[in-house]
Amino acid sequence: MMDISNPSIPLIWMNLNRHVNRRAKMNWALQKGNWNSQRFQAIDSENLREVFIPIPNLLNEGSPFPGVLRKDEIEPSRKTTRSELACFASWQEILIQAEKIRSSWILLMEDDLGASLGVPNEWPIQISELAAKAPKETLAIQLAPISAKIRIELHKEWEESKRKRWLVPKKNIRSHGNGAVLLHYKGLKRLIPLITRVTRLLKRNYHPLLHPWRSRPVADKWLYAQLPMNSCQVITYPLFCLEAKDSSLHPNHVNAYHLPSRKITLDIWSKDGYIELINAQKEWDDLK
Repeated sequence: MMDISNPSIPLIWMNLNRHVNRRAKMNWALQKGNWNSQRFQAIDSENLREVFIPIPNLLNEGSPFPGVLRKDEIEPSRKTTRSELACFASWQEILIQAEKIRSSWILLMEDDLGASLGVPNEWPIQISELAAKAPKETLAIQLAPISAKIRIELHKEWEESKRKRWLVPKKNIRSHGNGAVLLHYKGLKRLIPLITRVTRLLKRNYHPLLHPWRSRPVADKWLYAQLPMNSCQVITYPLFCLEAKDSSLHPNHVNAYHLPSRKITLDIWSKDGYIELINAQKEWDDLK
């Protein structure tokens, strides 16, 4: 297995071909931080040749993490958008790519929160330490919960533990977001169904999206609903800050969720003296 210190841990990030500015920013941060990384070309919902087929798995209810099941949504009867399905399909494909890399852990990321990757030596904790602190049954660690309220609560728990508690069980945390996920290789087997493997060999533009029947076929809810309740953790300290300029999935979420999350993260970094993380975010923001 590969070394899992920050720059050496394998990192795969997804990016749409049409998101040129995001790609330039991620490349800047990854080169500056000397990461071992690969870009995955995300599946574009605007490409009408791509066919998305959500399939509720009637044999799997899904793990009832807070807010993950459809019944817990504000609008449980709304139609899942084509952009959401494309994101789900992209996550299934990125997992297949990750499976080819021989590593105990792999960092999977989206392309709108990578500024801190430029200064990994300034992080308050290294990925190798985080992985070592995880309970042995851990398959996934959520590194970028979106909710500003949850980020405040998690940071408070970190402070009250005298900066010793870095992970908490996700079964106690209601916050979505797949912006950054540290995934154990054993989790890949649970997340890639046979139907996906077979279909991609026959018709690459067809995407069967098998998901627990009680959860919506969207990437972050599927990922956690598919994993056992005791296998997921959430980091208490915010390592990643959302760019919060736009959203391909939910434009209305930028003001409601992304901007408050960004403000809280920058406030926390400032309060705790992580100035280099703030400076990296400023450099990222200034890139055109």
